[in-house]
Amino acid sequence: MDLSGKRVLITGANGFIGGRLAERLAREEGALVRGLVRRVEAAQFESVIGDVVDADAVRRAVNGCAAAIHCAAMQGGGGTLADFRRVNVEGTLNLLRAARTAKVERFIHISTINVHGFPPPLGANADSPLSFRGDFYSVSKAEGERAAWQFARESGNSPALTAIRPACTYGPRSEAWTIQPLRRVQRGAPVLIGKGDGICNAVYIDNLVDLILLALKNDAAIGQSFIGAEGRAVTWREFYGAYAGMLETTRLNSLPRYAALAAAVVFEARARITGAPPRISRANVEFYSHRVVYDISKAHKLLGYAPRVSFEEGMRRTKEWLIEIGRLQTYLKSEAYRQINETSSDRSHE
Repeated sequence: MDLSGKRVLITGANGFIGGRLAERLAREEGALVRGLVRRVEAAQFESVIGDVVDADAVRRAVNGCAAAIHCAAMQGGGGTLADFRRVNVEGTLNLLRAARTAKVERFIHISTINVHGFPPPLGANADSPLSFRGDFYSVSKAEGERAAWQFARESGNSPALTAIRPACTYGPRSEAWTIQPLRRVQRGAPVLIGKGDGICNAVYIDNLVDLILLALKNDAAIGQSFIGAEGRAVTWREFYGAYAGMLETTRLNSLPRYAALAAAVVFEARARITGAPPRISRANVEFYSHRVVYDISKAHKLLGYAPRVSFEEGMRRTKEWLIEIGRLQTYLKSEAYRQINETSSDRSHE
């Protein structure tokens, strides 16, 4: 699909993935980007105010679009499973129905590797079965993807559907996998389970966007799902260690696996009573301790996808951005940084 001069809708265009997609679609592909957003934050693309559960806003958003990339999702917060389903399942179907009526040609559904469950099956790949167990986000995203594929079958694949399941996506402007990990290391929170040798499956934002663009432009992607990862065995110790290095510390706190599982049982029991997500779940523990490297060979074979930014280069670019926004300098001059280094120095002499 030639994207030059064609209007492409991005839901969640103010978000991390959606925002980077918008930039590159306009700059590199010459596309006319329209964003379905809850508020206008930038003038880099045409905006429709609303969200995916607003049927009228969705209809206005898809009108005249050749393609749609569905990035918007409910990811966190204190909502119930019904709240997550309303956005991640019904919102997805809302968009697909409107896209079919508007004769949108291509539809890229941004899912998550979480749909394969935790721990994922050994050799997990894009054709591995979906799992419908885990936290509210993971369950609702699996249900949303299942609903999207069912819609595609019943509608004769109109619009033509592709699903991409991103792994832990980090880089400039990432809240979940850049800012939050940095904060956790700063305050000395436990960031590792056991030795930290679980596999992170980190993916740098531009590697993921490369895959999305390849899928959007290549007819071989129609009716297919792909893993949005890099196929590299980066451990959680390496991932959080990169942020520790930026903060000029080697301190990474961990929690024994048995202790984490015990805490998860307590929090899950409380969640069954309150209906709110547990603070820690057994799926969370498996997420940080499993040893599965997701297989990306399907994307390579069908689309020619090969991650071009290495983990080291991705973290270097991320550090440059953190310096640019003043996040690192502020911390390195803080009292907290001084105290941590004094503590580390004291321990080195014990």
